[in-house]
Amino acid sequence: MVFGSAENHGDLVHLDGIKLQKVNCCKYLGIFIDCNMKWSEHIDYIYNKLIKFVGIFYKLRNKLPIAILRDIYFAFVYPHLIYGIELYGNTCPSYLDKLGKLNNKLLRILQGKDRRSPTVELYLTYNTLPVLQLHDLQILLFVHKCLHHGIALPLLFSNYFSMNNVVHDYKTRQSNLLHLHSTSTQYGKRCIQNKGCTLWNNLPNHLQNYMSIHQFKTLVKRYLQECYYVDVN
Repeated sequence: MVFGSAENHGDLVHLDGIKLQKVNCCKYLGIFIDCNMKWSEHIDYIYNKLIKFVGIFYKLRNKLPIAILRDIYFAFVYPHLIYGIELYGNTCPSYLDKLGKLNNKLLRILQGKDRRSPTVELYLTYNTLPVLQLHDLQILLFVHKCLHHGIALPLLFSNYFSMNNVVHDYKTRQSNLLHLHSTSTQYGKRCIQNKGCTLWNNLPNHLQNYMSIHQFKTLVKRYLQECYYVDVN
C-alpha cells in the first residue's frame, strides 16, 4: 500500500527481487485502512454491520422492556461504533454523516421516538454521544492517559504531548496548555496529536486535573453532552 501521492513514492515495491502486490485497502486488527486515509471503507463496513438491525429492532421494540432494549443497543451497536473510532472518526464529517444518521435511526426505533424527536434527547436517554463526540471523547481519554498514566501506555507515547512550559521558558497565559505544533494542511490539523492538543486546551481547567480515568471520563462525557446540546440549539 502506498500512502500519499504515487508520483512521489513510486508505484512498484520489490522485496528480495519479488514485486509486491499493491492494494488500496487492507484489514488490520478489525480496522480497514485505506491508502488515502479517508476511512471510507471502514465506515462502510460499520454501516453494513449496523443497517441489518433496523428491521430487527422494529420487531423487538414492542416486545421487550425499555431496560433490555437499552442493553441491546450497547451490546450490538455501540461496540461497532466505539472500536477504532480514534482512527476512523478522524476523517471529514461528511464521511461520517451516514453513520451518524443510521445511529440516530436505531436509537429512535429502540426508544419509540418519531423522526421529529430531537437527537439530543436520544443520546441523553441512553447517556451516550453522537459519533463525532464519541471520537472527541476517546481522543481526550487518550490524551489524559498520556499525561497522567503514561506508564500504562507503550513507550512510543511517553512524549507524545508536551506542555508549553516545557517547550519554552518564558511564562505566558498558555504555559500550562499543551504545545500545538503548527500545520498548514487539513490532514495535519486532523491528526490525533494536533486534534488532541486542541481538544485538551479547550477543556475547563478543573477537568484537566482529574487523575482518575473513571471520573475524568464521566465528567468529560457530561461536558461534551452539554456542548452538543448548545450546538444543536
